[in-house]
Amino acid sequence: MDELGKEVTKATERYHQAGEQLEEVERRLERADNAITKQEERVAAASAEMAGYAAATYQTGGIDPTIRTLLADDPVGYLAHASILDAYARQQAQQIENVTHESRELEQIKLTADEELARRTAIEEEIEEERAAIEKALAEAEEILDELEEEERQRLEEERRQRELERERELEREREERADDPSRGDNDRGNDGQDDSDDDPGGDDPPPSGNAQAVVDFAMAQRGDPYKWGASGPSAWDCSGLTMMAWRQAGVSLPRSSSSQINVGTRVSRSQLQPGDLVFYYSPISHVGIYIGNGQIVHATRPGDVVRTGPVDSMPFAGASRPG
Repeated sequence: MDELGKEVTKATERYHQAGEQLEEVERRLERADNAITKQEERVAAASAEMAGYAAATYQTGGIDPTIRTLLADDPVGYLAHASILDAYARQQAQQIENVTHESRELEQIKLTADEELARRTAIEEEIEEERAAIEKALAEAEEILDELEEEERQRLEEERRQRELERERELEREREERADDPSRGDNDRGNDGQDDSDDDPGGDDPPPSGNAQAVVDFAMAQRGDPYKWGASGPSAWDCSGLTMMAWRQAGVSLPRSSSSQINVGTRVSRSQLQPGDLVFYYSPISHVGIYIGNGQIVHATRPGDVVRTGPVDSMPFAGASRPG
């Protein structure tokens, strides 16, 4: 069940990443469509200008300038306007060049749009593949659960809770040891006086600030809601869906995937964590929770489980950020 849960969270992360890529491609396609419309108008305008000049030339007879000179009533006066004819010829060449240039630009924009369409198709196929992988893993997990007797389920759940409780007690002992031995904190500091350690955050976290308080309050209010892949509320969540909606309460817009969320705001070390910070796990990143203080996070855990609190280091730490 744990392995299948990890597969689902990783596939869900890839699913959200593909969704973000699809949104970007859709935006580029929209820009390309707008550019095509404008370029078609430019081509039409250039073509109309050239056609108008061609019609005017035809109406003047289009006779060779030498013959016109011989037939003109005033050859000297006619030759005085030869520079005008040259200008007309140059203008005609420029018009042809303009039409050619605008047409080539149009073809290039269309080629770009075709490439984006191909990317969209590939991403949509990737999304469907990830969806199928998620649903397959969930179905396998459900089969495993169906084979368990209720007594076995309760025993396994109790074992999981005991492991979490033991880890929380261990963290508490470590915090008490640090509090009883101030020199440990001094040894963790470099020559510049900055904390360079990667120790777990201690129990003296400051209370959440205004924005962070709204984030923590929202996330904590969802405790007990079931995990559901791809869900972002209001009654079911996946990990990045919960963090996205929690930070929205503070007016901060986060992307959908956890690997993108880590790039929002300021990166912080584990020892610098404050309530409201986002904490990321695994490599590549595929899970995220919200730090609530005292070495704890709240997070949408995994398939078959619920939104709950747990130790900040219950999973392999990958990084942390402070969005606002």
